[in-house]
Amino acid sequence: MLANYKIGKISFENLVIFLSILIFTLLIIQNITPKNINDFYDPARDSVSYLSLAETLKYNNQFVRAEFIDTGVETIRTPIYPLFLSIFLDNLKALIIVQNVFHVISSIILYSIIKKFADIKLTLIIFILFLFNPVLISVNQLLITESLSIFLISLSIYFLLQNNKKYIFFLIVGILPLLRPAFVVLSLGILLFIKLYENKLSLKKFLIFCFLLLIPTVGWTVRNYNSTNLYLFSSLSGMNLLEETASGVMAIDEDLSGNKSFFEIINIEYEERRYWSQVLRNEVELGNVSRVIANAPGPNPHIVANEYQSYALSILKDNIPELFILTSRSFIYILLEPGDHLLKYVFNLNNLTAYKLIYTATNLFLLIFSIKYILKKTFIEQKLDKIIIYYLLLIFPLLLLSTPHARFGSILIFFHLYFFSKEFNNFKNRRKNKN
Repeated sequence: MLANYKIGKISFENLVIFLSILIFTLLIIQNITPKNINDFYDPARDSVSYLSLAETLKYNNQFVRAEFIDTGVETIRTPIYPLFLSIFLDNLKALIIVQNVFHVISSIILYSIIKKFADIKLTLIIFILFLFNPVLISVNQLLITESLSIFLISLSIYFLLQNNKKYIFFLIVGILPLLRPAFVVLSLGILLFIKLYENKLSLKKFLIFCFLLLIPTVGWTVRNYNSTNLYLFSSLSGMNLLEETASGVMAIDEDLSGNKSFFEIINIEYEERRYWSQVLRNEVELGNVSRVIANAPGPNPHIVANEYQSYALSILKDNIPELFILTSRSFIYILLEPGDHLLKYVFNLNNLTAYKLIYTATNLFLLIFSIKYILKKTFIEQKLDKIIIYYLLLIFPLLLLSTPHARFGSILIFFHLYFFSKEFNNFKNRRKNKN
């Protein structure tokens, strides 16, 4: 068997890993070298706001966008990624290289986890699938939080599976909301299921774990309160609930009322969502607050965030069937979206029809095994699995997006390959036992 061969003192396994990383490195260098800084901005231009915050952190020692330095308070973004960017402001290509190094490390982490229960062939296949995943490679080339998020999530899973390293696991999960506000659902959810993540939970351990999980979120909430007199962790949740979720629900309601086809109903176009976003913004009762501020984020998004959220919740409460359609649609898009728009943007590729079919089919194949594993573990074995709970907590905020795409679903790829490996390995063992 090739897996047992050694070339000199190098095993086949290590040779495959080395060659894979070498090929990956050459691909990345070829892509990065000719580009200028603007080529690393994401299509949605989130990079611009991160860089603006990084500049004021580095040069003014303040956390506010440069364009609002004398007039605004930043309550949309949280500080870790702008702080990370501020280290590399003079050489952003170096930061892109670091993000790709994080991706290689994440691949090795997944490899080391799978190796503990699967044979070397399956382990190497999973390693290669993750390392050369087109969506993951694409997001690593952009100045957005996904690369660092995936690295920290994979690192936290690694420490979770090391029984004597739980403190590091809780520390990483605790700081994740400071990287992306949506991760607050994860940290609070882990706290809710804390007994699942530590069987021998003494009072001392409970207090330490609670401290690690909550102090970053509480600390940032206190910072926002001192700046705004409002108890909020991030204005982003209120804004997104109106501009993404409620807008998507209204777009679906309009299509249902117009007797549109099934595919027209579930296909919420960006312009359609944007139209309803503006309509709903104008309907929000803002009292004496200027309508200009409603063009979020603006210098002080906290002024309108609570009103946005309250109005959005009222719309969702009155449109439960449409909300169900939206979340079901988001679930499918997040899990299967091939990310061809990312490849086209990052690598200037065209004619990606074949790629879309192959990637979607591969995703579907992996998901069938993943969902089978989750259902079997949860309903047949009737066990709450800590990694499944972690995965579900990551998915939940993504279901509220009306325009989900592969960038947001990229944080789930690590889990899909893990679940697939578990179930495929179980399948192989069952066949072996039958024979």
